[in-house]
Order: sequence, then structure tokens, then C-alpha cells
Amino acid sequence: MKISKLEEEHLRKTGENISLKELERKLKVSKEEIIVAQEAKTPVESIYKEEGNDDKGTMLIDKIAMTENEENTLINKITVNQLIENLEPKERQIIMLRFYRNKTQSEVRKVTWDITSTSIENRKKCIK
Repeated sequence: MKISKLEEEHLRKTGENISLKELERKLKVSKEEIIVAQEAKTPVESIYKEEGNDDKGTMLIDKIAMTENEENTLINKITVNQLIENLEPKERQIIMLRFYRNKTQSEVRKVTWDITSTSIENRKKCIK
């Protein structure tokens, strides 16, 4: 809302579009936040909207050709991503290292080993 008002005021006063740096300075927010806000006000188009001027009533979804195999692959990817998001951070790290970054079990173990220096010292004392 503030962005739109500033854009309109600047355009009315100068006849030019306001720069991202100027918005950033006036609003005292990062350029990333401004970009996200600007993208949020962009209307979402439905894939069921009729396209073209023909009488066929072609919808955007009809233009997206996907085989059953491609559809299953997409559904599987979405499902796996949702499952990974629900894991504990340590479990997520192990899955990401092992299956997405192709690390060996020993490499994963080295990265995820959670032994503090205090714990190491206590173990040394027990050994003595």
C-alpha cells in the first residue's frame, strides 16, 4: 500500500518511475522486502482461464501436456519434499547429504557427528 502511494506520488511529481533504491531509502526496508511486496500484489492467473479468441474454449491447463509418468514423478517429488520438511533438522541433514549430495555413509557420519569438546574430555577420563 505504501509502495503504491510512493510510486504514484513520484510519478505525478517527476513523470518517472521511482527507483528501487529510492523506495528502499524512503521506506527503510530492504530491496528484497520491496520486491516481495510488489510481487505479492500481482494477480494470480487461473490455469482454468480460457485462452485465445477462438470458440474452442481452450484453457491454459489444456496447453500443459503431461504424460502419466511425468505427472507421477511430479507428485512423488512434491510428496518427498513435504515429508523432508517435516523431519527433525538432524534427520533432514542426513537425508540431504546422503541422497541429494551423494555423500557416503562415512562422510555423512563425519559431518553429523555431535560430540562436544567437553564430551570428548569426559570420554578420555573414563578411558584412563
